[in-house]
Amino acid sequence: MNHYRRILSAVIILPPVIFFLLFASHELFTVLVCGVACLSLHEYFRLLMMKQAPVGMWLSYTLTLALPGAAYLQGPELMAPVLTFGVILLIAAALWQADAETSPFLALMGSQFGVLFIGWGLSHVVILHGLEHGAMITLLFCAVLWSGDIAAMYVGRLLGRHRMAPSISPGKTWEGALGGLLGSLLVAAFGAQVLALPISVAQSLLFGFLLSCAAQIGDLAESLFKRYIGVKDSGSLIPGHGGLLDRLDSFFLAAPPAAYFFISLDALTLR
Repeated sequence: MNHYRRILSAVIILPPVIFFLLFASHELFTVLVCGVACLSLHEYFRLLMMKQAPVGMWLSYTLTLALPGAAYLQGPELMAPVLTFGVILLIAAALWQADAETSPFLALMGSQFGVLFIGWGLSHVVILHGLEHGAMITLLFCAVLWSGDIAAMYVGRLLGRHRMAPSISPGKTWEGALGGLLGSLLVAAFGAQVLALPISVAQSLLFGFLLSCAAQIGDLAESLFKRYIGVKDSGSLIPGHGGLLDRLDSFFLAAPPAAYFFISLDALTLR
């Protein structure tokens, strides 16, 4: 039953998402990323508070909003100082709130991980969208991750025998991971040609490889966090898929290499 709910949710959600990716202005897209980042961080903090009260929550929200904003205004050049001073302020907040009854170090690590994993990760999606051919690049980015996720799930169910990280996510297998990699490679190579992006087949395969590896690490990182908290899903926002963290875990770590990959290509420059 959950499988059919997952498919139905995807059928309902994907068309408007794809339409938005293709036709939204860069300003509107940035606003959406900021909203998604804040909702994801809210979901993260809601879970984290089951184990440890975080420090500097409002500062974390501010920094999570500021990073996509910096990406919109000036790209990585402005993101670096924003993140630097934000982390310094978070450390100061942890020192200020320190007392004998709490663990400010763990609280600080929890807050910083949320900002880095979610805010810093998603800010690179804004960079992607701001590139020349940005809408098509962002669509390819999403398609590669979606296809890898789907391929990993079905190959893992059909052929999975060797567990990848049993202490973190018992259901993930090396066979599923390989299936996800192959799915990402195929869609990256085929999609880049269909979308008429100015990259070679070899470059598109490298793009797919980088995204698949980073996405699977992000997936495992979120699984590690959920295992620490003691929950199966991060939420129930999307029927059949769980919460935003469950749906976007692969995006958080895949977006930075995707952005820097395209920035490094001579054919594409930041607007």
